[in-house]
Amino acid sequence: MDLRWIGLGISCLFTLLWTAVYGLPANQQTAVLAAAAAVLQAAVGYRMGLYADRLREAAYLDSLTGALVNRRFFELLEREVERARRHDYPVTLLFIDLDNFKIFNDSHGHLAGDNLLCRFADILKRSIRAQDSVGRWGGEEFVILLPHADTQHGVTVGERIQRNVREDLGGVTVSIGIASFPAHASTATELAAKADTLMYEAKKKKDCILVAEQ
Repeated sequence: MDLRWIGLGISCLFTLLWTAVYGLPANQQTAVLAAAAAVLQAAVGYRMGLYADRLREAAYLDSLTGALVNRRFFELLEREVERARRHDYPVTLLFIDLDNFKIFNDSHGHLAGDNLLCRFADILKRSIRAQDSVGRWGGEEFVILLPHADTQHGVTVGERIQRNVREDLGGVTVSIGIASFPAHASTATELAAKADTLMYEAKKKKDCILVAEQ
């Protein structure tokens, strides 16, 4: 929930309580001062909520790429899997790794490597639906959560990412592991482990997508 409006709402609530306890101002001058105080209090509440929102965003998002941090992504994955269990729909997870990133970093420097990661993250965000989520698992490893999506949809997304990366990053390639709930795992932890393992197997071949078997 947007904390700006929570802050504003709490400020308005305090104004109403103050009015209920002390009543309406007795004269025009006092009324003007009370109205000014109410507006100021509302503005302060809104600004405090905005500041809290920015702090929360900083805690949730990777500072370099803007993708969800590992911890936040996994919390989202756990909630989505439990929701999928209750409402009986599939969830697909992609683990994605930039091939030969260490070699690129060593050859071009860390600033160029950081720039590549940012551009890669942007490609991932452009390649998915509005309801999907991108996270940075660590280093050059990224993850994508696809709610209400089966394995075949995950493969379609993976192929789109491979194509976009080749076109936009000048021949850079990615390796991807794909697994789905409930077809390949019964918990969020199992799903992440399955997709992660497949990604590491795909990395041995490079420019490869591996999908979990039934």
